[in-house]
Amino acid sequence: MSLLGTLQVGKSALAVQQAALQVTGNNIANAGNADYTRQVANLSPSPDQKLQPGMFIGTGVDLTGIKRQVDEALNARVRSSVADNQSADTMQQWLGRVEATFNELSDQDLSTQLSKFFNSWSELANKPQDIGLRQVVLQNGDALGGNFQNLRNQLTGLQTDVDSRLTGLARDADQLAGQIADINQQIVNAEGGAGDANGGANGLRDRRDGLLKQLSTLVDINTTEDKGVVNVYVGSEPLVIGTTNRGVGLKATTDDKGRLTTEVIFKQNNGTMKVTSGQIGALVSIRSEIGDTVDNVDNVAKNLIFELNKIHASGQGLAGFSSVTSTSNVNDPTVALNDPTSGLKFTPKNGSFVVHVRQKASGLETSTLVQVDLDGLNGNDTSLNSLTASIDGISGISAVVNAGKLKVTADSADVEVSFSQDSSGTLAALGVNNFFSGSDARDIAVNATIKGQPSLLAAAKNGNKGDNQTALAIAGLESAKLGSLNGASLKETYQGIVNGIAVDAATAKNNADATLSVKETLESQRESLSGVSLDEEAINLMRQQRAFQAASRVVSAVDEMLRTLLAIT
Repeated sequence: MSLLGTLQVGKSALAVQQAALQVTGNNIANAGNADYTRQVANLSPSPDQKLQPGMFIGTGVDLTGIKRQVDEALNARVRSSVADNQSADTMQQWLGRVEATFNELSDQDLSTQLSKFFNSWSELANKPQDIGLRQVVLQNGDALGGNFQNLRNQLTGLQTDVDSRLTGLARDADQLAGQIADINQQIVNAEGGAGDANGGANGLRDRRDGLLKQLSTLVDINTTEDKGVVNVYVGSEPLVIGTTNRGVGLKATTDDKGRLTTEVIFKQNNGTMKVTSGQIGALVSIRSEIGDTVDNVDNVAKNLIFELNKIHASGQGLAGFSSVTSTSNVNDPTVALNDPTSGLKFTPKNGSFVVHVRQKASGLETSTLVQVDLDGLNGNDTSLNSLTASIDGISGISAVVNAGKLKVTADSADVEVSFSQDSSGTLAALGVNNFFSGSDARDIAVNATIKGQPSLLAAAKNGNKGDNQTALAIAGLESAKLGSLNGASLKETYQGIVNGIAVDAATAKNNADATLSVKETLESQRESLSGVSLDEEAINLMRQQRAFQAASRVVSAVDEMLRTLLAIT
């Protein structure tokens, strides 16, 4: 035991309390830093000095580490909650935009226009010879087609917006992963590979935690730490291994429904990245949901076109055709009409239809049954060429195939042709005497020929100009149960699409609220452990200040005692 030993005790106290004061000051300086983790100076007594057997005396204090107050398991849960909340928020935002495209709270929505269109057919049935009512039907049909096209264009426009957003977020995720790999290297260099979480490069570790949290807003990640480096996984595949970033990218691909879509990949090997949460995961999901919605809208338009055209093609207007050309193109006129290689958007079936040839001057009319053999037997199924030959054999008219389309022409100006009783759907599939052209919501429109000649609009079924059977049948199509729609009507099917989107949007909002509550709870728990409390730091500051002052008094006392000893000698 000596005065020099006591002086050493005071010196160690001064040095350690200085360091502790700096740690406290650093905590206070970062009180507003969301990514900062509170640090604590770990103090331990220096090894005792043996005075005599069984008697030891202290030699001061050592600073054994500056530890971050962190719970890695809690941090992982926070990152998971952030990913879930960002995913739910993104779903809510984009589903709200999808819901808004339907505009169902206005009187300009598609369901209103659909009802308006069918009502105009009902009104025409009351006066089938009224040209003005025929014009109204055509105008409403034109508006309905425009509504379908506009809705589809808005939905595909949202898909384009999603793709653009995905591109930007994938680039951000790739940059964040690269920065994490870089900081891993810096931590390894700073800590010499020791990986000491209790007293290592705390500032770098805080920066890395901040980057991990940012990355979790984009993709759902899991992490493991090994000797100072953090390995980052998306699903079971590594994104960051040590100091290597495998990269985040996008790849155009085709989904199981044959639609062009976007896939998130690892840039290093183009492998699929199974992202289920975060903004990127939500955008991948919402893109698929928008694609499903587009398909559903297309399906309603497709059934509207074909079912209405089947009725209209078998009806007659106030006048017949002097010449009529089908609107649908057949790729190969030699194959059966129901063969997929024919290129027809709608598939006819085995049946027949009637062709009426009328002499305008005399009113004499002949009707000829045309068989459509599509039973798949005997190798004689009807092709466009064979159908054309059958029609061409009818007296008074000619039929030819022109660039894959059927063209039927009266042989003289005194002859007109019309059609009826099509049980095969061939006329509708080919686009002969159709009301609508097109195949789905992408290109649905009123047949240009009828649009230019309202008298060709088919309201009758028996050839009598005052007959309204076709108009009534079309008017009833709005609520008719269709096998192609699983027993639902056009109106019910469309309303089901709208209701489904509304339910999904409401569910997304509930999920966003629930995940926000979880995130806030976990962040509060993290803040209580790792956040800086200014009140607590003020107490530490005073304690450390007093300890420093007391250590200074010890040094001063020893100094005075040493001076006294020197004066004696």
